[in-house]
Amino acid sequence: MKRKILVAVMLAAIALTAFSQTVTYNFPEVQPKDARTMGMGGAFHVFSQGYSSFFGNPAGYAGMSSLTLLDLSTWAYLAPTTTNVSRIQSLFSGASLTNIIGYASDWVTGNNGLGAGTSIGLGWVGKKGISFGVNLVTDEVVAGSSLLTARLSSATQANGVLGLAYPFKLGPLSLKIGADGRIFYRMQSNPVAGWGITSVITDFSNPGNISASSFAFIGGYGFAADAGVIFGIGPVMFGFSARDLGLEFKVGSFTAQDLANGDFGALISGGSVSAMLTPAYAAGVGIRLFENGLFEPSVYAEVDDPLTLVQSTDFVTDALKSLHAGAQLRLLRFITARAGLNKGWYSIGAGIDLSFIEFDAAMFTEETGMYPGEKGRSGISIQAAIRFGR
Repeated sequence: MKRKILVAVMLAAIALTAFSQTVTYNFPEVQPKDARTMGMGGAFHVFSQGYSSFFGNPAGYAGMSSLTLLDLSTWAYLAPTTTNVSRIQSLFSGASLTNIIGYASDWVTGNNGLGAGTSIGLGWVGKKGISFGVNLVTDEVVAGSSLLTARLSSATQANGVLGLAYPFKLGPLSLKIGADGRIFYRMQSNPVAGWGITSVITDFSNPGNISASSFAFIGGYGFAADAGVIFGIGPVMFGFSARDLGLEFKVGSFTAQDLANGDFGALISGGSVSAMLTPAYAAGVGIRLFENGLFEPSVYAEVDDPLTLVQSTDFVTDALKSLHAGAQLRLLRFITARAGLNKGWYSIGAGIDLSFIEFDAAMFTEETGMYPGEKGRSGISIQAAIRFGR
């Protein structure tokens, strides 16, 4: 009963903070591009389980317990075509400077851009729904109309998460509700234009004379809350999640030169400029058959911002713009195959679970434009974990 009361109190607090935000500076949550999620077209947030719930739906804490000693994901924004594979191989076999510049120009100036990111963390998801974890996510992308005018955008976030969830069961009906609180620190490059790539290259080649204008950061720490619910009827599930709810927080400006000089005052103080959280809502439906069996197929479909979608005058078109759909087939409890559709773009993935060691990989494309098929950014994601339980 005490756990039920705590969950109810957390949900009520989240509801109050969701309507108390001040429109100031927009500072969105940094999400990992882990192989499990990206292999299914980004469709594993609403029905996340275990460690994944630290980035997805807190209702997923109310499942099997798991201890994650390490979860490491890394991804690269580079289309895995045969041409690009050959180019990468040539980089390690003595490619000329002219060829290297040509490759970089093609990668940066195309729709895809060039970049990479990493997520690392650990956490405990308890059998009674009490969970805690820490993680760090960083994501960098270089893009522009030409190599000389391209700009580098960087975003980093560190989280400390404490969550609570509770399951209810009545025959074939099930209900999971959950919430968590996150203490975070967010830091990103210049909020408007990022850093000029030529200045960045110059700075790295002259580390003793870093340009404050080319390496300007803005960052601060605050508190955010997440909440979610999953309702099941036999193998069919319906879910809703709300992330990054909370009050405004303070951010400050600093430069790489400040950090190089050991001046961490602005980094630690958080500054005096107001910033706002950007709530993210998602809803979905899923079907999971023969759970925990030797043959376990599942299918998921999720949409972003469902509250706006229900008010749309063109529901079908707008639904396709925000649709993430994916399927997963788990065989013999240790081999997994995945495929997905991310706002009109295809993705595939696979994984293997060897006792407490997990490996996953995915090739994906995500939409960065205004509508499906406008501006796809392709990449690969690799994930490795030391995890006890699921």
